[in-house]
Amino acid sequence: MTKKLVVGMIMVLLCLQAVAPQTAFAAIDVKELEAYAAELGTDAEGLKRYLVDFDWGTLEEIDAGSVEELRESLGDPVTSENFQAFLDENNYTAEQFEQRLKDQGYAEKGYTAKDVLLVTDLYYVMGEPVNAVNLQMLADDLDMTEKELADLFAENGFDLYSYVYMDDLYEMIYNDINGVSLHFLLLEVDMSKEELDQLLNDNGMTLDDFASYDELASFIYTESGYEFEMEWESVSSFLQAIGISKEEYLNFYDHLHTVLSSMDEAFFERLLALYDRLEVFSDFETINELDDSQREEIVSIWAEAMDLFQLQAKFYLVDGETKQEVTIEELSRITDIGNQILFVELYDADGNLLMDFSLTGDLVNHDIFDIPAAVEQPKPAVEQAAPKHKAPVKEKVTVTPAETATKTVKEEGKRLPDTASPVGNVLLTGAVLMAAGAVLYAWNRRKKHSN
Repeated sequence: MTKKLVVGMIMVLLCLQAVAPQTAFAAIDVKELEAYAAELGTDAEGLKRYLVDFDWGTLEEIDAGSVEELRESLGDPVTSENFQAFLDENNYTAEQFEQRLKDQGYAEKGYTAKDVLLVTDLYYVMGEPVNAVNLQMLADDLDMTEKELADLFAENGFDLYSYVYMDDLYEMIYNDINGVSLHFLLLEVDMSKEELDQLLNDNGMTLDDFASYDELASFIYTESGYEFEMEWESVSSFLQAIGISKEEYLNFYDHLHTVLSSMDEAFFERLLALYDRLEVFSDFETINELDDSQREEIVSIWAEAMDLFQLQAKFYLVDGETKQEVTIEELSRITDIGNQILFVELYDADGNLLMDFSLTGDLVNHDIFDIPAAVEQPKPAVEQAAPKHKAPVKEKVTVTPAETATKTVKEEGKRLPDTASPVGNVLLTGAVLMAAGAVLYAWNRRKKHSN
C-alpha cells in the first residue's frame, strides 16, 4: 500500500482540507414508502434491506426527498415480461441468471430471480458480457490488440474466449495471482520475471507465500523501490523547492518504513490517542486563537508524535549569515519571521540526520498552514462494488509546487522577534498531518493483516 503517511509526515508540506458539508436528509413519508414497496412486491423494511444488499445504499445515502424522487432514481420495476425480454436480448437463460446470483453471493442472502425488484439490477447481477466490443475496450485499456491479449492468456494456460462475463476477466487480470496478472504487474514496475525470482529468493520467499494479489503487489512495490519512486514523483517539485534532495527523502522514507513495519497494537493505540487529542483543535483556524494552555498542549502533542515516530527536530531562524536555534516552545509563540528563514533539521532517534529544509516567511504565512476545519476518526474500509465497465485504476497524488526557499547554514546569535507568529501554525499543522496520515495508514495496515 502506498504510504500516504510519508507525505503527511513532512510537517510543512500539505494541509488536509475541510470535510465536505453534510446535507440534511428529508425523510420519505412512511405510508407512501409502504405503498411504493408494495408495488415492487415487498414491504418498506424489505425494500430498505434490498437497496443495501444490491449496493444502492440506505435511503439516506440515496437522498431522495419523496417517493417520486426515489422511483425516478431506482428506475423501472422487474416484471415477468421485461425479465424474459432481458434474457432473450442478451442470450441468457434463467438458469444462468440463478447461477450468477449464487456466484455473486445474493443466493446466500435468500435472493432468487423472482426477488430481484429493479430492471437495473438485472444488468448489475449479470455484469457485462464478454463480447467483441468489450474485449476491444479491455485490450485498448491494456495497450494491446485483442490477439495479443488472447495470446498472453494462451501462453499462461487460459482461453480468453472461454469467459462469459467481463467481471471474471477483470478478476483474472487484477485480483488473482496467475501468469497473466503477473505479466501486467511486472510491466507496471518495469521488472522482468527473472528479476522478480531473484527478489523473491533474496527475501526467502516464493509466490506461494502470498495470500492475495494485493499482498504480492505491495511486496513488489516496496521491495523493488517502485513505491518510493512514485512517492518521489508526486512530491519532488515541492520538496526540492524547500531544499530536500531525493537521497534525503529516501532516508526519511526508509526510517518511516522501519518504524511502521514494527507497529504493534500499543503503537496503534497511542496513535489513536494522539488523534483524539487533536480533535479539540478542529474548530480553530490559526494557532494565534489558542491560549497559553492550548499552545502547551499543541507542543505536547508534537513531542508525543515525534517520540512515536522516533524522530527529533531542530529549528533555526536564519537571517543572512546568522542562525539561531529556537525551541519548539518558542516557535509556538512566534508570529512573524519577516525576511528570516525557518531552517528545520529532522533526525532519527539515534541522532542521524535524515533531512533538512528551509521555509521562507512567505511560505510559512501561506495558507497551506491553515489548520483543517475538521478532523475525523478513521472508519473501517468498506469494500466497494467493482466497476462494470473498467478495471480499477491506480491514482497518483499530486502536489502543487511552492515557492523556492533558500537554505542557509551559517551560525551566529540573533535576538528572537518579540511578536509571536503563524510559524506556530507549522506545529499544529504538522501534528495534524502526522496523526491523520499515520492513523489512516496504520488503520489500513492493521485491517489488511487481520484479514
